[in-house]
Amino acid sequence: MQDIFGDECPSKATIYRWIERFDNRDEEPHDDPRPGRSTSSKTRSNTERVRIILDEDRHITLRELEERVGISKATLHSIITEDLEMSKITARWVPKLLSKEQKHERVRVSKELLSRYKTEEDFLDRIVTGHGTWFHYYEPESKTQSKQWKRRDEPVPIKVKAVKSAGKRMATVFCDRKGIIHLDWLPEKTTINSDYYVDELKELRQAIKRERRGKLTRGVLLQHDNARPHVSFKTMAAIDDLGFECFPHPPYSPDLAPSDYWLFGEMKRFENFKRLEYEIKQWESGSSEFYTTGLEKLSERWKQCLKFKGEFIETFDNQL
Repeated sequence: MQDIFGDECPSKATIYRWIERFDNRDEEPHDDPRPGRSTSSKTRSNTERVRIILDEDRHITLRELEERVGISKATLHSIITEDLEMSKITARWVPKLLSKEQKHERVRVSKELLSRYKTEEDFLDRIVTGHGTWFHYYEPESKTQSKQWKRRDEPVPIKVKAVKSAGKRMATVFCDRKGIIHLDWLPEKTTINSDYYVDELKELRQAIKRERRGKLTRGVLLQHDNARPHVSFKTMAAIDDLGFECFPHPPYSPDLAPSDYWLFGEMKRFENFKRLEYEIKQWESGSSEFYTTGLEKLSERWKQCLKFKGEFIETFDNQL
């Protein structure tokens, strides 16, 4: 059901409750009022809790939020879209309505980068885009979750008992038009701060020197978002010391970042961490054509940003 309905799929507890009610001849599809749920769950403390979670993981789904916060998807959707005024663009939660200043900055940056793209011959070749994202994985714990189709003459598959181990891992991926240059897995119980990110950038420089001969000489244009560790004084000083140029990127603009609109796409859920590692290795060994296509879409997206006066590009996808 989750594969078909996604975030709209009801939870297991809800399905069990429906079955019990149908068994009791209650065919009314609406839930009975539950004291302390829909009215009291939309509280200031819950709204703040949701805001903090979204700040930590902009790719999180409503279903995952429901599991963490313990309130319904309908209430969560109301909190996010009405109270926090956010919507989902490129599978990432962003402000629902950009301010006039934010739109102006998106237009300004798009004009600047489009001009450089037209006048600097090797502009796209110099870009290295970096992005940190959560990868989710889980292991089935029940017989129902592990069921699979088999032919009549096939033996019954042996089910290895799996311990519930739902989790996620943060990875920072740096790539250019040829492919992934450097990938860093954040150790468990560690957060990315300025010190950690500076170390990542130093490792990135070594990887560029090793994997992309001549790129450091031409000059690296580093594109990343405006997360605090990326824009701190210490990080900006390190970027200068490493000889990188910071690629302009307006706030709240996943639609202008190849890592968001192309590389990751919809966040995937993996059976377990081994499967996750396998998929990442497939990315690392992937064709350079995939990465080239993603970067070459930048110029069109800058044009679209100008055309729509700084609005999110995905808002007008049906007009493109």
